[in-house]
Amino acid sequence: MKLGAKGLSAGITALLLTAGCDQDRTLSTRQEGGRASASKTVAQAHDRAKQAFDRAEQAQKEATQQQRQATQAQESVQEARQNLEKAQTKAQQELQQAQNAQQQAQQQAQQAEQTVAAAQSSALEAQSQQQTELAQQAQQPVAAGSSVPAPTQGAQFISGEVLTVNAQEMLVSVRGEPQVRLQLAPGTQVLVNGRQARASDIEEGSQVRASYQDVGGEPHAVRIEVTTSQEPVRPSVPASGESVPGAVGP
Repeated sequence: MKLGAKGLSAGITALLLTAGCDQDRTLSTRQEGGRASASKTVAQAHDRAKQAFDRAEQAQKEATQQQRQATQAQESVQEARQNLEKAQTKAQQELQQAQNAQQQAQQQAQQAEQTVAAAQSSALEAQSQQQTELAQQAQQPVAAGSSVPAPTQGAQFISGEVLTVNAQEMLVSVRGEPQVRLQLAPGTQVLVNGRQARASDIEEGSQVRASYQDVGGEPHAVRIEVTTSQEPVRPSVPASGESVPGAVGP
């Protein structure tokens, strides 16, 4: 019985030792798991903190960039405002210049109208005077075959050969002198062999003696006397060195 009790006691002791070892191993395992879990938690917290720091740093960069953009936008607004003020000032100056130019143009137009009116009045007076003189000449009698033109105030004379003639002008060639282009008008008195005629009755190559007046720098015929080849006349030649108004080159 004593041996049995001792064996039982030894078995219980061994069982207790085994249970204690198991508990120690379990506790050790739990402690190691706790330490691993704590390390993992710390690592995760560190990662979250790093991510939060990175986000904060990125947010700071974005805020700085936005502030820089806002500053640039404000500078652009100020520059645009200055440009607008300059453009408005320039537009006002150009408008004032345009108004001044328009006033000057109106004044010049008025002066031009006055000048034209004065020139027209002078031309009408000269035309009226010429018509009066032509009417007076037309009333003077002409002897048949006479080659002496009626006297005309301020008139000049020319003799030569008819080169070309039409209703508006007659080209006369003078011996040894340049050619003269006489302007013809409805009031120009035309005589062919001492008889009243028209410019269309004048033949090229005929001898002519004409009186004319200088009007506006051009010789305007007043009286034309033409002698055909049937009744030749000796043309008079201007004195040497005498210039002929209205002459054109040969």
